[in-house]
Amino acid sequence: TWISTGLAIEEAQIALLIEVRRIGRRSTETQRLDIARQRDRLQGQIDGFARSALTHLGEGFDADDEPEDLDVDILDDLDDDPADFIETSHTWTNSPELTVIPLPSNLGVDRCRRCMAEDLIPLEMSLREGQANDALHNLRIYLCNKAILFRTTVRQANSQALKTRAWSQVTSVQQAVSLHASIYTKTRKQMMRLEPGQDQLQKYKPLLREQLKISTAVGDPNA
Repeated sequence: TWISTGLAIEEAQIALLIEVRRIGRRSTETQRLDIARQRDRLQGQIDGFARSALTHLGEGFDADDEPEDLDVDILDDLDDDPADFIETSHTWTNSPELTVIPLPSNLGVDRCRRCMAEDLIPLEMSLREGQANDALHNLRIYLCNKAILFRTTVRQANSQALKTRAWSQVTSVQQAVSLHASIYTKTRKQMMRLEPGQDQLQKYKPLLREQLKISTAVGDPNA
């Protein structure tokens, strides 16, 4: 559906934001070219989505009205402030990863009603619930994988080469943790804009960074 396409675009935006943050300003030419290709592909998807918005939202919708930057909290278990990555990387205000696409949750309930698109609100809410459930499921899997890596691969690495390889695996898993945690947080934020019911408020609670940390005993070889 049109809304599910929008949710997929939003996830691609979050993934690209995390990638841009990861490589920072000290990126190689190959990395910069890869980011440029991803941005071109993402921009094409956003343009197509915005054009099709007229079909679903009617003539009362203006695709160029009130442009703003995407509001995303990048979550990981690091101690630095994840909100600082925009100032320390090659992301600027008109980057496609920061473009807000015209989903009902971005337009707001009142505006959807004015556009005679109120029927899209429960549809997006239903899809958002599925998106949140998927993100939480994936998050649990990768946190378990991270704990297992510490118990086995990291703890048993008895040479510098093995330690380097082990921590590379941990970093890869941590990037997946950050992605799915950020997707869940963004999804929940959008759900709150769709006038959720009490059951949804109880079920989908804020995700805290402390919840992304595995037990320190897991990573302590003397524990």
